[in-house]
Amino acid sequence: MRFEEIATEADEKKVNKVSNDGGVPVYVEVQERIIRQVLEAMWFEGILDREENGSKWSTSGITASGESVVYTCEAVRKFSFGRVKVKIGSIKREGSACTDLDLFLEEMVLNRLKGAKLTAFVQELQETMAKDSQCRARLPLHIPVQDRHYDALESHMTDGHLYHPSYKSRLGFSLQDNLAYGPEFNADVLLIWVAARKEMVQTAVSGGYDSAALLEQHLTEEDLQHFHQIISDKTDAMHIDSYIFIPIHPWQWEHAVESIYAKQIMDGDIIYLGSSASSYRAQQSIRSLSNRNNPVAPYIKLALSITNTSSTRILAQHTTQNAPLISDWLDQLVREDELLQQEQFAILKEIMGLSFRYETLPVTQYGRAYGTLGAIWRENVSVHLKKGETAWPLNALMLVQRNGVPFIQDAIERHGVQLWGEALVRTLTLPMIHLLYAHGIALESHAQNIILVLENDLPKRFIIKDLHDGVRYVPDQLLHPERAPKLHPEPETHRKFNRYSFIYASDVSEVRDYTYDAFFFICMTDVALSLERFGLSEETFWQLCAGVILDYQRQHPEYAKRFDMFDLLAEDALIEEMTKRRLYGDGELYFRKASNPLKLAKDALEQKGEHEQREELEQKAANR
Repeated sequence: MRFEEIATEADEKKVNKVSNDGGVPVYVEVQERIIRQVLEAMWFEGILDREENGSKWSTSGITASGESVVYTCEAVRKFSFGRVKVKIGSIKREGSACTDLDLFLEEMVLNRLKGAKLTAFVQELQETMAKDSQCRARLPLHIPVQDRHYDALESHMTDGHLYHPSYKSRLGFSLQDNLAYGPEFNADVLLIWVAARKEMVQTAVSGGYDSAALLEQHLTEEDLQHFHQIISDKTDAMHIDSYIFIPIHPWQWEHAVESIYAKQIMDGDIIYLGSSASSYRAQQSIRSLSNRNNPVAPYIKLALSITNTSSTRILAQHTTQNAPLISDWLDQLVREDELLQQEQFAILKEIMGLSFRYETLPVTQYGRAYGTLGAIWRENVSVHLKKGETAWPLNALMLVQRNGVPFIQDAIERHGVQLWGEALVRTLTLPMIHLLYAHGIALESHAQNIILVLENDLPKRFIIKDLHDGVRYVPDQLLHPERAPKLHPEPETHRKFNRYSFIYASDVSEVRDYTYDAFFFICMTDVALSLERFGLSEETFWQLCAGVILDYQRQHPEYAKRFDMFDLLAEDALIEEMTKRRLYGDGELYFRKASNPLKLAKDALEQKGEHEQREELEQKAANR
């Protein structure tokens, strides 16, 4: 299939846009982006060596015949953690422009590196190229005015991870699947529902919520009557209440559930009910969906056995049961905290979790079934918004529309980048460091998980989501250890295949580094580089961040010991090496030290303060 045709729909209509305004095919743009991100990640993580001559960087690969081949580009090591950025369009192979992804991967990965997952890594990048090209071929020139609200904007967040090279791999999706279920295509998604015997399902519900009422926000009266009829036709009508309804992503039903649970379906332990009436919109995580027919209904997060970016998107049983426990705990903490209330910080609570009880399955079925049948209900963002407020996914700040105009340009021009940047940095940083310092809690606060709330286009506060496995703390170092929920432990099998997924940390450094990694290294660095194009330098951005931290420390001397314990101003920060995970597997934990821009910014602020003090003293002396 030609790349010009990869976005073909069932009726075989061709896409309406296959190149940018300069005539370059989109798949060439995408290949160049992937090559750039591979070089940036591998140089940052020390996987590839390089020679630097000012802004000209070079590295050598190995051809099919075993000869050395030189790749060059224009690159710079940024102030932000020493992240590497390669200039768009600057990559050359032996002096000629290079956008050939397959040749690059052969010479720079397969022929040069050693690792257990090299072939799988190459496949992820090839799949990323296909799926992102399919997406880019159909992008609108700009986001329509009517789509500038949170649920619609989720579908417009098309760039994916700006650091991770396999930012849109979606292993398991065909291109037709991608067209049907990828958020960028905004297709209507119909949920499949099954009824499972109550004893085979584990349910957890947040305080103050009712599971039947939560279901009914997604199922019409006609849906319920139809489903009850199917159950009564297949069983004794008196046993209808012995079943629990579970929603399933249509891809998951077709590619996993239908075959994995064939015995339970044939035995009547699981009854196929079909689609419900409501249509859904895929959010940027793909497996979280918003209800188009009832726009205030809770979002539903579903198990989806595809691999995207860095992990398989299943829903482990313990996480579905921990979701309401963690949400209730954090919600109470936020409500009782004076500073968090003052900052109007909020969480998007996960209010119900459902999971099949995999322990009821035979050993031969358990491994295939684990994490494949479950769901989490998450509050709708609308319940947190006040009159005059709008909400954006935070990664909208990094989005450049197809017409070349950054999404945030109007807001920046309205207020000026200095004022806007100051409001943003304070809005984001203060609640995060307070949670860490005062409470000993770190959250998986990358941009996809943060919802920025604005008023008159100015950052005002934020809401954070995805909490069921995105929290980390040392239990006895919490501000109120006695209030922490008693969580369902992860099974040993889960710990083996995902060593990066844990809530209880053994050392406070792991909590601090979780904040470093997700919030500062990924989220705030991407924000800093985005604002740089409007004239706010990286150095100024990080001085704003460090200023918030220093002001907080001056105002809260009661946490002095915890400032050292969770030291955000240390010389080095420990960063997860995500590309090494993809190359070498999860047998080891891969982290590296990186230069901490918060420490550099703190030093600069202190020097600036000393200089201003000297000037003030000199001025006083001159006036005597």
